[in-house]
Amino acid sequence: MSRVILSLVLMLPLMTSAELHITIIQGLDGTSDYAQQFSEQARRVNIASESVTQNPLIRYFSGEDATRESILDHFSQLASTMTHEDRIAVFLIGHGSYDGFEYKFNIPGPDITGKHIKDVMNALPAKVQLLVNTSSASGAINEQLKNEDRVVITATRNGNERLATRFGAYFFEAIENSAADINKNNAITVKEAFDYAERMVTDYFEDQGQLATEHPQLSGDYAGQFVIARLLRDRTEDENPELTKFLTERGEIDIKIEELQLKKGELLQDEFLSQLQILMIDLSTVQEKIDQISGENQE
Repeated sequence: MSRVILSLVLMLPLMTSAELHITIIQGLDGTSDYAQQFSEQARRVNIASESVTQNPLIRYFSGEDATRESILDHFSQLASTMTHEDRIAVFLIGHGSYDGFEYKFNIPGPDITGKHIKDVMNALPAKVQLLVNTSSASGAINEQLKNEDRVVITATRNGNERLATRFGAYFFEAIENSAADINKNNAITVKEAFDYAERMVTDYFEDQGQLATEHPQLSGDYAGQFVIARLLRDRTEDENPELTKFLTERGEIDIKIEELQLKKGELLQDEFLSQLQILMIDLSTVQEKIDQISGENQE
């Protein structure tokens, strides 16, 4: 990095590193087949979560631990410790129901209702929020959860789509599949995962010659900037320590760019563009070194 660029970086206000809290709730399965499916989906999101945040910030509820009391207590504690700068991602994996009036996510004992979910999310200080509900009838909560700073994904269009969904399996497949990484930066955003899963759901019903019984929905402004998984590099890259060093540096810059994009609405335009320009210059410099080393390795 040149002295001029380094000086500009030092002059910029320090950008606090926001923490990403992730809560995964695996509800009741009903059958052994669904138990296996839901456990596999939870496994995938757990692994993906470890690539984007620290392990202590990941909380996983399943089986008898996934009671309403323990879940609400967890969110109450988060609300008291989380800051406005932090982010929160909540994943609901399981079955849901809707009686025409109230949505329920099925867990052991009393269920979690749409109102519980709304109250929990509204009480969390984190400005940027993500809720992914892959259950049947999950679309029933769309309207009450909508918020420009909250990305909400549901597997169905409304509460009347009550059959078990396929969306969840495809969504959690996407977070570890390079086919979902449209811009090939080894990171999967919420939007990329959703688009992949939505395509797969559409293709499934078309291939079966059936009318679709689920229509995934996405709302919120940050889906394209919110990274929920980083793809593992080919292990052969680790054979070159210098390449590994620059790949790690590129990943760190990517994270800074993502955090800056998520804060765009809080910064003056000139301030945002100045910080973004510096980061993009750094990214370009590191990428040139990566390309140079990769080219030498191929000779």
